Amino acid sequence: MPNTHEYTIFDRAKVDRAFALKWPAFEKKHWGMSSWNTATAFLTEWALGCELYEAERIVATKTVRATLRDSDDAFFMLWGLLDIANLDLVCGGAEIGKGDYTYAAEIVGCAVGAHERGEITLPALAAVYHLHASYIGPLTGADAPVIKAVMKRVPAPMFPDIPNLVPDTGNALGVVQTRLFFDFLRRAWRGRWPLADAARTIRDVEVAADLFESISGRRVAQLCIYRWYEC
Repeated sequence: MPNTHEYTIFDRAKVDRAFALKWPAFEKKHWGMSSWNTATAFLTEWALGCELYEAERIVATKTVRATLRDSDDAFFMLWGLLDIANLDLVCGGAEIGKGDYTYAAEIVGCAVGAHERGEITLPALAAVYHLHASYIGPLTGADAPVIKAVMKRVPAPMFPDIPNLVPDTGNALGVVQTRLFFDFLRRAWRGRWPLADAARTIRDVEVAADLFESISGRRVAQLCIYRWYEC
């Protein structure tokens, strides 16, 4: 997966139901177009790299969620599962264009300004920042007490029982923080909130436009979002 750099949005409620299934039922209900024709192939060739007999035992006895929880690299397994069941479980997202090195700082800078103006709360600022933290590094542009408070607000995991489900090169938000992020995005988009340089607005950030389109007309109560990259 060279040069992958993207946001993915999924419906946690739907995913919870799907991952509660055992593998044969998941295959029957959710298996889409994929490089892997069967769950056994997926487990041996991608998710676990295990021997065939072990994959067959897992498929016969475990739920998808239990397999994910026991995986040494839960995020890549999740990525593969959402790719397989894309039309069923993924609600949208955005690809970050090659060479776009400023998108994260622009979105976070917009949120910093909104917080200074009293238009968003500290938890909302923290959600926006922590979705982009691995890409931009420490928060800047805000007062020291605000920065300290934001850095302390570590987001909840996407799945409460799988706290390690975070990409090594990226960030993820739980349901509550995802809701705060999208509330910020919708209000910023509709209000044409300025970026840090004040000469442009959030509407000048291409990836923000793609994310806004993904959630337009959609309820966000049970959504989760992650952002990751691999070069």
